[in-house]
Amino acid sequence: MDIEITSGSLTDVDALAPLWMAMVEHHRTVVAGRVPVRSAGEAWERRRLEYVSWLQDGAGLLFLARREGADQVIGYAMCRLVPSGPTFDLGPIRGDVESLSVSPQARGAGAGTALLSAVRAELERRGCRHWSISVAADNAAAVRLYERLGFRPLVQMMHAPLTG
Repeated sequence: MDIEITSGSLTDVDALAPLWMAMVEHHRTVVAGRVPVRSAGEAWERRRLEYVSWLQDGAGLLFLARREGADQVIGYAMCRLVPSGPTFDLGPIRGDVESLSVSPQARGAGAGTALLSAVRAELERRGCRHWSISVAADNAAAVRLYERLGFRPLVQMMHAPLTG
């Protein structure tokens, strides 16, 4: 299957809902009850607001994947341009891949790699020196993909529930 990658915009955000919701359900199985996961609908409403904000203020980079010649979006990547912070010298701005989602039926065909390649090319074009992505520790397929593309663990987020 040949994959076509295009830049997205605000007008594409609502079409991402099914892909985001499928990713939330995938996360539910990956974290296997260790943390509560919002309903897919509630999670989408929250994420949609972030996507719109990032795209409106120029900090968001959206890329869409389609099968060549088709209209249906089968995957997307949303990257946010963020300051690198005070501790690590990552350049003035780095890319933080906030979301990568490929429809379950299209996984394994190269859409994720193609999307991340497009993100990387745009970040390099903008002069970014580093980029990052978060992944659930037990999402082995995603970890393999990211490692294949050069990502390595840097900071580990630990989680523990609080009781009141």
